[in-house]
Amino acid sequence: MKTSISFSLLVALCMLLSPKLAAQQYFELGVQGGDMPYNGDLSDPGMGFLKDWNTFGGFYLRYRPVSRVGFRFNGIFGNIAAEQNTNLPDGRGNSVTVTRDFRSKIREFSLAAELDLFYLGDPEDRFIAPYVMAGIGRTSFNPQSQIDGVYYDLQPLRTEAQGVAGGEYEPVPYELDITTFHLGAGVRAKLGERFVLGGEVSGRFTGTDYLDDISGRRVNYLDVLSNPQSSTQGAYFSNPAVDPAEAPADLVYARGGESNDFYYLINLTLGIRLGNWGGGGNGCYSF
Repeated sequence: MKTSISFSLLVALCMLLSPKLAAQQYFELGVQGGDMPYNGDLSDPGMGFLKDWNTFGGFYLRYRPVSRVGFRFNGIFGNIAAEQNTNLPDGRGNSVTVTRDFRSKIREFSLAAELDLFYLGDPEDRFIAPYVMAGIGRTSFNPQSQIDGVYYDLQPLRTEAQGVAGGEYEPVPYELDITTFHLGAGVRAKLGERFVLGGEVSGRFTGTDYLDDISGRRVNYLDVLSNPQSSTQGAYFSNPAVDPAEAPADLVYARGGESNDFYYLINLTLGIRLGNWGGGGNGCYSF
């Protein structure tokens, strides 16, 4: 009985992957890597954020059930970082230029859908295909900044007085794991018998203003300084222009702008199709 069931499953699998259907559906496993630009409170305005080169690497598994349509699972591992000179009040009526920086690891796992726009060449053989994509992912980050070369995690320091009663502050620190939404476009080129080379540009809508730990919320310096979770380190990262011993009670400021932060992927991909290409072979997958 078990033998007949196993044989039936094998026949069904080979029918599913028969030459007629295998010409359209297949899996593709590949690697990807490139630049991960960050756009936030510490990046230059306009297209200036592209000057900060932040590398990443990762993998993907693509499934093509029918012609023109694909689904892809991605694993992304990279870093974002930036440094900027900013004017902040020092509590004595002066605007002081200070240098602020941050870095953060980015870990992203996502699902994306792809739609091929058209084909140059034979879509079942060698071709070039531009496509558009949309996806959803889960991203983890952890902004850090440094004092004399020693880096500190910023979220636990509550640099914007999170949890302090009596103000319009967030009751708890921001989440370090967020849901992101992705839009982009790319091009794939099938090379040789199995290899596929691609390039893609895509943006991540994060829904948070804290990739860099900086938002547009107005903060009272003494609220940060007196918060047991912040202490002098949190106060320093909140506003390094201030001397804690001379801070007035009414020193209120915004550390950044109100727009949410973004990051992007500018990447190259190289994949190998798992199984026989096109209609050749017996239809059962091989590596």
